[in-house]
Amino acid sequence: MTSYKLVIFDFDGVILDSESEHFAAFNFIIKKFNSLMTLEEYYKKYISFDDKAVFQNFFHDNNIMVTDKEIKDMIIEKNNFFELKLMDNAKIFPGVIKLIKELSINFILAIGSGAKRNEIINILEKHRIYNLFETIISADEVSNSKPNPETYLKVLDNINDQNTIISSECVVIEDTPGGIKSAKSANMDCVAITNTFDSSKLNLADVVVDNYNEIAKYLFKHQ
Repeated sequence: MTSYKLVIFDFDGVILDSESEHFAAFNFIIKKFNSLMTLEEYYKKYISFDDKAVFQNFFHDNNIMVTDKEIKDMIIEKNNFFELKLMDNAKIFPGVIKLIKELSINFILAIGSGAKRNEIINILEKHRIYNLFETIISADEVSNSKPNPETYLKVLDNINDQNTIISSECVVIEDTPGGIKSAKSANMDCVAITNTFDSSKLNLADVVVDNYNEIAKYLFKHQ
């Protein structure tokens, strides 16, 4: 039986219930180009991407020409709008703080996310769990967003500055098909929680659960 040493959390959709707020923030920017993203499009095509990749892919898919400079400016404006207008609407998922505190006793914890670093840190500090994570890899530290495995590979590289952990000793907690693909491409196991998609869309994960108690039960069997 696999023994895990490192548990890596995704952030949006796993720790923070914020996907609807991010969707609204993207459309706040996109509407300036006389276009809008549907919620179905967001969940089907873009939800696993970081901000840069969402904008790049949406404008490409809709044949709208934008420059790299415009995208950089859009990312800044989107994040300012999210933090000032929408962040307070996003809530921590019930049960996840208890899970994090329990796991921190037996496992090394990390975060691998397409969110901006300051957003992640602000939420973790607000809920007094920042010091429970050994490292954070955010959109600010990678060149390729999920489903590319770079995020999770960089987490492991950072952790191994002071440890010797192999990918088979890592397990990722994810909520999207693209996130699962990222974890599996990094040769890590993946637990998927049905916060964002139903179980039929998450079948590439090693195990699919409906709540955080199930995650705890599974991981403590594999410590």
